[in-house]
Amino acid sequence: MKARIEGGNLVFIRRNRSDNRIAEQSNELQIAHRRRSGPVWVALIVLAIILVPLTALLLRQNNLNMVELRNQLVETDKTGDVAQVESAARKLQNYVAHHMNTATGRVALQTLYDQAADQAMEASKPPEISSDIYQQATNDCRPQLVNYGYRAWASCVATRVELNSATTLAVADDVAPDPDLYYVDFAPARWSADPAGLCMLALIIILLVLIVKLLLVIISKLYYTCKKHTNQNIYRG
Repeated sequence: MKARIEGGNLVFIRRNRSDNRIAEQSNELQIAHRRRSGPVWVALIVLAIILVPLTALLLRQNNLNMVELRNQLVETDKTGDVAQVESAARKLQNYVAHHMNTATGRVALQTLYDQAADQAMEASKPPEISSDIYQQATNDCRPQLVNYGYRAWASCVATRVELNSATTLAVADDVAPDPDLYYVDFAPARWSADPAGLCMLALIIILLVLIVKLLLVIISKLYYTCKKHTNQNIYRG
């Protein structure tokens, strides 16, 4: 029984006992549910905290493994063996395609390019020029080739051997190797089913569950607050 004063008169308001009993039972059920689910949510939070550094560590390891394979490719290129270089490149490509955080960047196959360049320079040699003179000129002009490309190199060689520059340039352009063909650049998978990818997936799922749980708690709090205020207004009325 609750009393209040209205217009100078004492008014008694009787609360519905059944409503109070239902509210008490609802509160008891909520408390019991929280007690049961509490350890589960704590475990999920702890697991998420563990997965964050673990995922970062595994992603870093993927990158380190890629760097090792990339270095192997560069070392294999120094042998000048095309078959071995192709095998090392396929190995690197296969690893990158199945692991996250493994972008290679542009890797120059310098030795294979130099071999192709030597063949191109030899093919551009005019028959009337002595091989010794031409070889000396190509060696002297190699910095032009490295820094500025075949046109600068051919012009330099033509000047050294006193040849018509236009003739040498035309031949050199025909046989010059394309530098872009002597680079490899592999893009990693956006997601991979390796330890790093599985840990990241588990972390995302756990974070989504925790976010949904937090939103449900907030909505539940707002609902019961509104309901409480509504009941109070009814009793007062």
